[in-house]
Amino acid sequence: MKKFKLKKIIRQLHLILGLTSGLVVFIVGLAGATLAFEEEAREIFQHDFYHVKQVENQRLPFKQMQDTVKAHYPKAKITSIRFTETKDAAIIFYSKKDIAISINPYNARIIGIQDLETDFFTVILALHTHLLLGDFGAVIIKANILIFFIMCVSGLILWWPKQARFFKQATTINLKTKNWKRLNWDLHSVLGFYALIILLLISLTGMFFVYDTVKNTAAFITGATAAKEGKIKIEPQDQKHFNIDKAYQYMVLNYPGAQVTFITPAATKNDAIRVQMRYAYTIVRHQNTVYFNPYNGKVVKTDLFKNYTGYDEIAASTYNLHTGRFKLIGIGSKIIYFFAGLIAAFLPVTGFMIWLGKRRKTKKQLKR
Repeated sequence: MKKFKLKKIIRQLHLILGLTSGLVVFIVGLAGATLAFEEEAREIFQHDFYHVKQVENQRLPFKQMQDTVKAHYPKAKITSIRFTETKDAAIIFYSKKDIAISINPYNARIIGIQDLETDFFTVILALHTHLLLGDFGAVIIKANILIFFIMCVSGLILWWPKQARFFKQATTINLKTKNWKRLNWDLHSVLGFYALIILLLISLTGMFFVYDTVKNTAAFITGATAAKEGKIKIEPQDQKHFNIDKAYQYMVLNYPGAQVTFITPAATKNDAIRVQMRYAYTIVRHQNTVYFNPYNGKVVKTDLFKNYTGYDEIAASTYNLHTGRFKLIGIGSKIIYFFAGLIAAFLPVTGFMIWLGKRRKTKKQLKR
């Protein structure tokens, strides 16, 4: 009797949370599925923006490329520089004005401009992270991540067969049935079960991003300290004797073999130069980050993947586990995450249809 009451409470909780968060889950799920193949889509549809047509022997200094950006966009404040470590890679300068400028590293000419406010994948990402509603949307997403996790757990409890002999039925979609209500139920229950592990990973990693409690819990379990993000502050001096070219050369010499490089110039007189290099990995992202004093070139701080703590390994894998961008099974992981995102998006739809069907049935019974 107590077990029956508990399941009834869980069913009501699942229903209420589903009706409350359904629209958000639908939007976020579709956006997440779309983002699964962002890298591949950019390579196909924006190839000329990220690559140069003619490769030469040696790249020009970043300073020369930066001068080109300033000459054409004097008001643009460069926040970061990103590129892959391939000979045909363009150097992408990102500005505070929400534009990305692609530069040919062999002649310092502009290849193209990308308006990040209208760029398809940037808009989809914004939809996924804050529903295009700014801070208010971010709060909705933050609450929805927790709700979605509870929905996954409660859904598993409701799905679990009462007896082992019903397990096959609980894991099979009867496509031959002419009863659309039964088909809809199977689509909701069975597909939800098959996507459950991925959806739990997505919700748990999502909570890691937005809840400090989850970060602190991970740190406690691993016996490490949760790293606090923040800019490194530098004591200003009379003149800067160190620039991003020297910082990059230091990284190439001391930490070779990178696949992707991110450079953050010193935006103010108190900021450090930050260079991050990423290397081949499976799930845990391997990256070395070094902060430099722009006045004297001294290394202020280093974050090296060889020194990762247990917490660092969790933090360095959450993004990949959230998006499917890990190399364990190649592109297969992205395919799995794509379908998981679609299933997540349509679970509220099939769930709503189940609720609507039961409601109509109840109304008919009351009229009799």
